[in-house]
Amino acid sequence: MVSRSEPVQRIERRVMRITAYTAHDRGMNGKHITANGEHTQEGRTIAADSSIPFGTEIYIPELGKKYTVVDRGGAIYGDRLDLFMESRKEALEFGVKYLEVIIKK
Repeated sequence: MVSRSEPVQRIERRVMRITAYTAHDRGMNGKHITANGEHTQEGRTIAADSSIPFGTEIYIPELGKKYTVVDRGGAIYGDRLDLFMESRKEALEFGVKYLEVIIKK
């Protein structure tokens, strides 16, 4: 039985283009502050298009990690995501991947 007072969570699966960014990339200015005012955290912070609300959880099975949408980005639109990483070297090595994601809305 579903309680009427609790919103029903929707789960959506799709393949998305995933890249990585750091606090020293253009637009971040080394401040570690996301678009919604939180501090960046490797393994948690992810930037997504505004069609995915802040606070949405995104699980990436191939990476075995769950991220929370707390950031946006000028090049992040449509089916694109950007993971926060502390190391610029690791972000560059991550490159561009097309991976299945599970979005909890």
